[in-house]
Amino acid sequence: MKDALFLNGVYSNVLEEIIKAQKNNRELVCYLQPYRGQSINLLRKEKPSVFNPILLYISPTSMLNIVEYTGQIVGWEDKRIIKTNKERIAFLNSHIKKYQPNEKEIYFYSDKEKSKICVNLLSVKNLKKLSNPFSVRNLIKQSDSKPFKPRYQAGYWSRVTPVPEWIDTKDSHFFEQFEDELNEEISKSLESSRDARAERIRNASKEPKKVQVVTKGYQRNPDIIAEVLLRANGICERCKSKAPFIKKKDGTPYLEIHHKVMLADGGEDTLENTIAVCPNCHRELHYGIDQK
Repeated sequence: MKDALFLNGVYSNVLEEIIKAQKNNRELVCYLQPYRGQSINLLRKEKPSVFNPILLYISPTSMLNIVEYTGQIVGWEDKRIIKTNKERIAFLNSHIKKYQPNEKEIYFYSDKEKSKICVNLLSVKNLKKLSNPFSVRNLIKQSDSKPFKPRYQAGYWSRVTPVPEWIDTKDSHFFEQFEDELNEEISKSLESSRDARAERIRNASKEPKKVQVVTKGYQRNPDIIAEVLLRANGICERCKSKAPFIKKKDGTPYLEIHHKVMLADGGEDTLENTIAVCPNCHRELHYGIDQK
């Protein structure tokens, strides 16, 4: 699924009702009815189906800036066409009465005066509440490749790029703690007997458990990086060896950027504090005995 749809603001009770119904029947299709009168172009053009689903992200009306639900869109219909089909209306109303009673029925207008027509009917499957809700800023709009800006009114939608699968993993660790715990377990393993280690390997799962690792990063100055790479001219500024290989992407020598005083320790992002080094030197500078 290359594209996804983000719905900004759906009532939580509507979503929880669908989740409850689909929990008892994984193949059950339920319905969402956005209020606005514009056609959702992504769905109209792509024609989602069970065999061609479109990923769905949803923020509830109570927390418009947080993506809290996800699912799959497996169908889209234009209510202006449904309105003329009595058999389809009867089926949908019967289905909603049984599985989504709070929704009551298929509605065609968003106001009592019946002046604002609702166009979109979404068929959804596999709706769930995320273990780790995330900010709408993590969604990248397809229209301009920029993060989705928080809104303060419900009813909007946007074509977005799917986020990585790991964003909903239940286990979350800080990077430093995660690395320390792994190294501690490695040390314990090295101290145990080979037979004991072989036994644990035989009984271990072959599929690694997915976890979310949280770390703090620094937005580095791209001009500093470019200038340091040009200064190095393909030669490691520590061991004076040539870069180990040429990058496929742009044909330039592969070197890594290292800060003499790490940014996490208060180091500056300057030309004077930055060098270009080969991967071997970079690892030694971080993990070796000689870290100068």
